Amino acid sequence: MKKELLNKILEETNSDAILLYSPQNRYWFSRFPSSLGYLLYTKQKSYLYLDGRYITAARESEMLINIDELETYRNVFDLLNKKIKENNVKKLLIESDWVYLNEAEIFKKRLEAEVEGYNFSRVRMVKDEWEVAQVRKACDITHQVFLDVLEFVKPGMKETDLARFVSDSFLKHGAQKLSFDTIVASGENGSKPHAVPSERVLKEGDFVTLDMGCYFNGYASDQTRTFALGNDNNAKLKEIYDIVYNSQQAGIDAIKPGVLGAEIHKICFDYIENKGYGEYFTHGTGHGLGIEIHEAPNNSSADKTPLAPGMCVTVEPGIYIPGIGGVRIEDDILVTEEGHDYLTTPLRELQIVKNK
Repeated sequence: MKKELLNKILEETNSDAILLYSPQNRYWFSRFPSSLGYLLYTKQKSYLYLDGRYITAARESEMLINIDELETYRNVFDLLNKKIKENNVKKLLIESDWVYLNEAEIFKKRLEAEVEGYNFSRVRMVKDEWEVAQVRKACDITHQVFLDVLEFVKPGMKETDLARFVSDSFLKHGAQKLSFDTIVASGENGSKPHAVPSERVLKEGDFVTLDMGCYFNGYASDQTRTFALGNDNNAKLKEIYDIVYNSQQAGIDAIKPGVLGAEIHKICFDYIENKGYGEYFTHGTGHGLGIEIHEAPNNSSADKTPLAPGMCVTVEPGIYIPGIGGVRIEDDILVTEEGHDYLTTPLRELQIVKNK
């Protein structure tokens, strides 16, 4: 699948080779993680060049795929130019969405081929079965962590206490690492969509928004749940919870091949706006995820990408009212031939946690 995608790009651009420099795209193609390296792809062969920090691990890796020649280097341009000559490469594509301008100038100066930029940010949108399985496993781990949270959290602890517990729980359940810094937003802090966990003490009656995720084999999960601590007596927050829940459900129900990300956003936003809270829904409805926690496509007003089977997207509407609090509910969804499937476990009804 991946070779077919790159071959199609070569044909469409009348190019002979692709140089993948970003860690994300190199991992996507080869399944080998490294902070630095060069992956040269031609129709004949693919080459991965790594420095001394990674070469032994790569040679011993059981995950490595799609690579015909694996070498270490001292002067990578000598190796690249050798392969450029061997494969009769006249035109080579580099990642215009990743490579800095000064790096692009170096590539153009040092490589013995015509160098042209190409935006690879959308190449990874459709996942294969293996990739989907890694995202699903990351989501399964995230659900287990949320179940741990429901047994652990109680009034009197701080937001930072809960954030540390979440980190420990992810590692306990086999996560590779967190996919982003955990968001814990309790009480009035819930009005801040990306609140940083603070020393605020959780109180009886708080609504707590918990946005968290992890990596498994290099693929990310992203899940948000809002729960009530002790009771759900706050009528305003209970009202907006129900609105966000129904907004998200409407958006998820609409996901199928051919629907635009902008249409998913409009469905969610219009529902919230019709309930009188449009001004408090202040972000896009979702994003793609995979090797990166945020990647194409986006469920936003600006994204006209038709959804396709194999895409993994989030649906995460929210309402945030300064001085009162907020609610966000987020799930990861796989686009399928028939419509969609949940990657996260859809435990989305308001949970009232009564631990003492």
